[in-house]
Amino acid sequence: MRNVFSLLFVLSVVIFASCSTPRYAYAPAAHNVPVLTEKGDGKIGAAYSTSISGDRIEDDETVNNSVNGIDVQGAYALSDHWALQAAHMQRWERTTGGVDSVNIKYRRNLTELGVGYYFPMNSNLNAWFQVFGGGGFGKFNFTDSSVYGNFFHETDVLKFYVQPGFYFRSKGSFSVSIAVRGSFIKFNSIKTNYPSSDLDNYRLNQMGNNVKFFLEPALVSSFGFKNVPGLRIEFQGGLSLLTAETPFDYRSQNFSIGTYLDFGSLRRGTNRR
Repeated sequence: MRNVFSLLFVLSVVIFASCSTPRYAYAPAAHNVPVLTEKGDGKIGAAYSTSISGDRIEDDETVNNSVNGIDVQGAYALSDHWALQAAHMQRWERTTGGVDSVNIKYRRNLTELGVGYYFPMNSNLNAWFQVFGGGGFGKFNFTDSSVYGNFFHETDVLKFYVQPGFYFRSKGSFSVSIAVRGSFIKFNSIKTNYPSSDLDNYRLNQMGNNVKFFLEPALVSSFGFKNVPGLRIEFQGGLSLLTAETPFDYRSQNFSIGTYLDFGSLRRGTNRR
């Protein structure tokens, strides 16, 4: 009987481990796509960001994911073609439930700086192209409380990106942009108290091996108000796709809505473009 109970215990551990809730190693930032047309144009503002979350069923157990965050962004056109941009991302995420009764709390921060070039694509000046490139640094970490114990995982993040994009302006106050960001991510100085078996089970053991490349397309739209020059509302939806064979779990979407001040509209005294 002792051997039978030992076998059942081993099987139960294997079943729980094989059905474990994902630990998300990466989450994308919102796209910073300024609508620039001349020297002095730019923006500064903030957006609330989230991802597809809520309740889902895994192996007859409920798992709840909540993703909340903020993206602060700015940009300024130094000339009729050259511009600077900056951004800061904060994320507060939580996963609870599942077969392993997890309570995982994520904290992420990432600061980016970049430089770009923009120019009109037609004589009507309603279609433009821009490309930005730059780098960033930050820290991702999470704490993990489950039936297996209490653990933590943290890593420094180094990022380089290239972001080409097209944007189109209406005669009124509406604009829409399509941007594709290529993000090169390197995880450094990883610290954790997970045993090696858990790192393998949660697919965290390959994070620090080499640079990871994410392809991140997004659709960004904004509009202003006729009687409130400079104030604009922006909303966007984006995807994040790891181009190599997936070595870890990550957040694959970002949705944002926010507001910003448009320097060009403030200077011209109108939201019409």
